[in-house]
This record gives sequence, structure tokens and C-alpha cells, in this order.
Amino acid sequence: MHHPTQKAIKANMNMATSSAPNFFKQGSPFLKHPLLTAERTTYEIDFLESELKLKPGARLLDVGCGFGRHAIALARRGYEVVAIDASAEMIAVARERAEKANVAVDFRQERAEQFASRSQFDAAICLFTSLGQIGEWGENRGLVARVYAALKAGGQFVVEVPQRAAAVRDLKPSERIGGEKRYADVVRQYDAADQTISEVFRVVQPGRSETYVLRYHLFDRSELSTLLTVDGFRVEAAYGAYDGTPLSEEDSTMVLVARKGD
Repeated sequence: MHHPTQKAIKANMNMATSSAPNFFKQGSPFLKHPLLTAERTTYEIDFLESELKLKPGARLLDVGCGFGRHAIALARRGYEVVAIDASAEMIAVARERAEKANVAVDFRQERAEQFASRSQFDAAICLFTSLGQIGEWGENRGLVARVYAALKAGGQFVVEVPQRAAAVRDLKPSERIGGEKRYADVVRQYDAADQTISEVFRVVQPGRSETYVLRYHLFDRSELSTLLTVDGFRVEAAYGAYDGTPLSEEDSTMVLVARKGD
């Protein structure tokens, strides 16, 4: 089996990241992400219901909804959900999945940094590294102010992102995922100057291959807390997992819960 050399892979990475193609376009490996199981989604939704103490029929905003796994699961439990994502391809897939699940979700193709709503929400979520992503319009951290404006007084906002130190510590520079004929060569690079990670996915199938790039800013706890509080939120809790374990420096994931002032 032929494996590209590190030099060749990094050359491809530099070429790919310079044009920054959309990771969330049609055929994206995100749609078949091995970690995004139904069991994981249920586990996360159970935590959200408990932590946010959601009332029946609560109105929720899912920011960076991707293919709709959280939005659809929440709608199944009787909540009114508006879910937004900048990717037309992700929204199309999300709508198809909601139809198959026979649930109603208001999916909208919108950039979170520009989102506005006439009616406000009881709570909002932004999960699985949606905050800090870098695309053709730059970083999306401006979404925090938009979420704040969209929430009712006392509304809560849950953000999940990698924790910088642990993400850098555990970074795999390269790996191959899949079998002999269908696989993805993944190359990752951390830029300490601007604290971003670039991930290049070369997805190979019989007769063709596609390259996808994902770039995102890494936050530490202090930076993320500051981002939230500057825009008006009060951080109420910080967890290292969806089991309610308090965040420690060793945790690879940060789940912060913030509240809009009453």
C-alpha cells in the first residue's frame, strides 16, 4: 500500500489551506464522522436537558447545527428548535434527516455572525467545535454577541470546544482512517502564532479522491470565559465532559454554561 510521504502531505496541506475549501460541503467526511453516534447524541441531550432544566416546549437555538443531530434529537423530545449553519449542504442533509425522523425543525442556512431573530429563545447551544471555526469569512467568534441578543433574559448558552493545552498535547500530526480502498489521510498542524489547528482530509475512494480542510481557533478556559463575559454572559459552570465532571487542565474538551443577565 502506498502512503504519501510527510513532505508530500505537508505540501498538499499548504496548497489546500491557502484556498481553504469548505469542510462542510457535499461528500464531507464530517457526515460519516465515527464519533458522532446516536448513543453519543442521546448522552449529550440528556446532559443538556438536565443542566438547562428545560421546560416542556422550550424554544431552542442550535448554532452550527451541521447535519442536525442535536436539533433533531431535541425536536423529538418536544422542543421548538431553530437550527442554523452556514453550509447549504449541511442544511440540506439536516432537512432530509428531520423528514425521515418525522420531526419538525426550522433549519436555516445562515452565518451565525449575522443571525438575528424577532422572537427570543430560552436557551442556545453551540457544540462540537462550532465556535472558532475559520472559513471564507474569517473566524466566527462574533456569533457570541448574536446569541446573546437572541436569548431571553436569563437564557442559557452552552458551548463545547477543545481545550487548547490538551488538544495540542494530544495532536496526531497524521493518521489514516479506513480500509485499503476507501480511506482518509488526515494531516494536522498547529500554528502557535495564531493558536489555530488546520486539518486536511484527503478522502480516497475507487476512481477518485477529494480534499477537505477544516481550520479552527483553539481556546483556553480563560480566553473562552472572557469572550463570553465581554459580550454580556455570566459563566455559571465549566465541565470537562457531558457527565458533569468539573473542568480540569487535563480535559480535552471544555463545556461551558453561561447565562444572559436577568
